[in-house]
Amino acid sequence: MNENLCKKVIENKSKFIPALFTERQISLLQKYLKKKQFTKTEQTYLYSTIKKKIDALQSLEEQFYTRGDISTMIPERVEQAKKILKEINKEKAFISGSFLFSKKYNDIDIFVVGKRRKQYHEGKKNYVCIREDDLKKPIFFSAYNYSITTFNIKNIKPFIKRPDYNSLQSTYEITIKWILEKNDQKETRDIVFYYYIFIKNQILNAYILSKICREVESKEKEEKINVINNMVKNLILKLYSPKYLYSVQIKSLKNLKELIKEYPKANNNLKIYYKLSEEIKNECRRIEAET
Repeated sequence: MNENLCKKVIENKSKFIPALFTERQISLLQKYLKKKQFTKTEQTYLYSTIKKKIDALQSLEEQFYTRGDISTMIPERVEQAKKILKEINKEKAFISGSFLFSKKYNDIDIFVVGKRRKQYHEGKKNYVCIREDDLKKPIFFSAYNYSITTFNIKNIKPFIKRPDYNSLQSTYEITIKWILEKNDQKETRDIVFYYYIFIKNQILNAYILSKICREVESKEKEEKINVINNMVKNLILKLYSPKYLYSVQIKSLKNLKELIKEYPKANNNLKIYYKLSEEIKNECRRIEAET
């Protein structure tokens, strides 16, 4: 049941008794909100009678909020999102992602805020169950800020955590590999997302992130590699100490040099990694000399 609506009923009980609720029903609603244990008889009565009344009131009160620029959303998809949210009947839920702005994208990302974390699929519907605290995580903050939603939280303070170096390096290497194979994947999106968080101090919403990624992906191969290399170099230099990075790059350059010799016919990506690693090493040396 919608707890906010239950609270409103209790706060205005004098208006509802006896027209819509009895004293006993109000008492059971209070017990429900206080999370007290019910007898089997009380539980049956709560869900067979009281819940129906609350659901009926909710259908009259239903509101949807738009987060992000509605002019970039497809009107038919907005209405479809509202219909889905009405059908699933959750107090806190939102629909985000490419479904709202891209006609070629038909999968629907549905986020349900509750007590458990879970993910599952029903046909083209992708359900992501999260806790309210998860909205502070950049990935969910980004999704929520471009969505059709049943609730509106204006002041979410994101919790931003520095990525692990090895994880970021791995994401970069996979991105370069896919660019060379002309098969861009979500790793490009991850790098752009991190870059804007840590370099531009912005958490891009789902639409703007997708737009910037499309701009990067539309570039010629060499230019695209240069864009990704510059983003990653700036990220790495911003997030980790020069002393640590210098030692890491020395080892990396040695390993890459051996791999390039070992695999001379398939080393395009290795040469790109080597070039970036050398640039980072030299920049670390320069920074250390100035301090």
